[in-house]
Amino acid sequence: MESWLRLVKIFVVVAGVVLVLGTGLLIALLVARSTPERGGEAVLRDVVLPDGLRLRGTDLGREAILLELEDDAGLVHLLVIDAASGRRLAFFRLVPAP
Repeated sequence: MESWLRLVKIFVVVAGVVLVLGTGLLIALLVARSTPERGGEAVLRDVVLPDGLRLRGTDLGREAILLELEDDAGLVHLLVIDAASGRRLAFFRLVPAP
């Protein structure tokens, strides 16, 4: 009978240690995910604007940047670029309705 009692005691101690370590790990992960991520060094990227267009405004998103451009005729163009790589994702020309 004492061998069973000894096994139960060992199980309770091991389960307690696992419970405490698991709770500590859970708290550490929650704290790590709730703190804002620090970006690395800022990387300078060149964005080449199409000929004849000038920058009119910008809108920053998490993954993309929207550049509002205007040509000499007053037409608005939208250039969407990837925030991480500077790669052109989309280009739109806004024309008035007929």
